[in-house]
Amino acid sequence: MNPSYFFLGGVRILVDYDTAAHLLNLCMYYSIPYIDFRPVSDGVEMTVRHSAYKRLKREAESRGVVFSVRKKSGLPALFTRYKLRVGALVGVVVAILLTVASQSVIWDINVTGNESITAAEIRQMLREEGLFVGSYIPSANTDGIETRIMLKHDTISWMSINIMGTVAEVQVRETVPPQNADSPKKPANLVASKDGIIEEVRLFRGVATVVSGQPVSRGTLLVSGLYEGERIGVRYTRASGQILARTKSEYCIEIPLEYEEKRYTGEKFYDKYLNFFDFSINILKNSGNLGVLYDKIDIVENCCLPGGIETPFEVRTVQYSVYETVSGRRSAEEAEGLAYFELSQKLAEDAAEGILLSKTLTPIIREDSFVLLCTVEMIEDIAAVVEFEVDVTE
Repeated sequence: MNPSYFFLGGVRILVDYDTAAHLLNLCMYYSIPYIDFRPVSDGVEMTVRHSAYKRLKREAESRGVVFSVRKKSGLPALFTRYKLRVGALVGVVVAILLTVASQSVIWDINVTGNESITAAEIRQMLREEGLFVGSYIPSANTDGIETRIMLKHDTISWMSINIMGTVAEVQVRETVPPQNADSPKKPANLVASKDGIIEEVRLFRGVATVVSGQPVSRGTLLVSGLYEGERIGVRYTRASGQILARTKSEYCIEIPLEYEEKRYTGEKFYDKYLNFFDFSINILKNSGNLGVLYDKIDIVENCCLPGGIETPFEVRTVQYSVYETVSGRRSAEEAEGLAYFELSQKLAEDAAEGILLSKTLTPIIREDSFVLLCTVEMIEDIAAVVEFEVDVTE
């Protein structure tokens, strides 16, 4: 929702296609702004401000232009709905007063520099140290918070907190896990990742245990990371190299003719909430107890003041789009196309680094599915690194 339309109120109107142009001309002539203009099944919808609605209605009726009201939204609509509920009106007034007083509290926390740690996890660390949305700015000891977090959490190597107005800008640098640096130093062998016939041995480091033309099976030792001799004794290294082998792979892609798909009914339900810092008030709920299948979309918009100034108020809209699953049946030709596409995806992923020698395809049409069998011969690197531990006490 546009923030100005939320505070000043908006009226969603519907006009048929024949008179839509006349209504737009009236809006232009009397400088009446409108938003969200879009065609629908029974005409054209648009939203005008609540303050301009009466004038537009009066001028339209005098010229025979007829339109209907779909819904009214924003604070004026809420006041009308809850005009007999004194508590609700008092709550709105209190909220406005709180907005004025909230210049001394944190409205938002922006986290940058994080990669493996989520922003939510970092905000939780800050909350545990007393910095959160709604905390009192003058009492925030940012230097102490930074130090305590870096001491408590090994995953954070550096942190900087800068409070800009009512927003806390948090920059972090994550600690590089030490195992990433130590792992390459561990001794390792190269073993076969699949069956094949050795074509070429490209040895960089270690002792080769296979030669060209030798058949190997999955798990066979290809290059040893262990040296042993009478003069040098036993030494360990991290074996490295490329072991090219002729391999054969088989694929089976089956596409059923009967399937189920998601079909949207066009029915939508909405829940709206007014968020104020960590508090949330439900202002609209028409979803009820949904006993249907639906996709859920959660949208949060800040209620900005003129000039783009952010406020601690946010309007959260939860949309439920109802759908149903329907059975469908594809033709054998459609299933065949899907099977070839899926096979091409698998081959592009599995054979990206290899050299394709031959490919044999066998299509099979069954009563309830299409099956595509594929046999692929290629030359590829089958060397896989397997680390091993060394007992230094011996």
